[in-house]
Amino acid sequence: MKIHLLASGSSGNCTLITAGEGIHATRICLDCGIPQRTARLLAERCGETLANLDGVLMTHHHADHSANVIPIAARANAPLYAHSDSFGNKTKLSLKERERRNIQHISFQDGVPFQIGAISVTPIALPHDAGPTFGFQFEADGVRAGFFTDLGIADVLAAWIPNFHYLVIEANHDLSMLRNGPYPQVLIDRVSGPQGHLSNQQTANILQQAAGPGLKQVVLAHLSKQNNSPEKALATIRPQLHPEVHLQTAPPIGPLTIGENCAV
Repeated sequence: MKIHLLASGSSGNCTLITAGEGIHATRICLDCGIPQRTARLLAERCGETLANLDGVLMTHHHADHSANVIPIAARANAPLYAHSDSFGNKTKLSLKERERRNIQHISFQDGVPFQIGAISVTPIALPHDAGPTFGFQFEADGVRAGFFTDLGIADVLAAWIPNFHYLVIEANHDLSMLRNGPYPQVLIDRVSGPQGHLSNQQTANILQQAAGPGLKQVVLAHLSKQNNSPEKALATIRPQLHPEVHLQTAPPIGPLTIGENCAV
């Protein structure tokens, strides 16, 4: 199993999870908040395609994650997996738009695993100010990976992180940079609040507490352009991990591939 991060940040998010090879490969597109053409080109740089998907998976309705999930699903003739309460009245996510595009919608529930091709997917509810918001555990061929961005409290991950071989986790902001940066106080309070985003220190704390002996690779995702830097994120989190765990930051626009048989 491999995770291809195509974009990660407030400007747009898109990830491709794959398992298997050739005609038997399973491909899941996780979120698409970037232009379709950009997503397709980034997937091609990974040697992959978004034209042949087994499913499109949505974390939550914020536009930087959801803007193009329906077009991507329609182009690939793939079902859209999303919590039923994630849609609302937004034009791009409305029932009318799903019907117009002839998209099959499949809902899921917190903690209840389901299968997409060769990949077992377990949704994990996250505290975020977007209504239903989810991270996911992905499992294939005995390999487990976690993907968690857009959450304000990390404690919900404590029971899951020990199981992972590969982990994508948010390190959105450096708290000092956020407090002394250009954001108005109301936005500072939102980002740093219990339904906002994880700081570098929060991510460091949960990894120190919960990282298991099987963890091989961690990617820090959804870094703020204004309130963080890769250097600050790595300096805060690196000391909390075993020296053999490979640690990277996800670029705003990828691609970055992690997982089995991937060079690190």
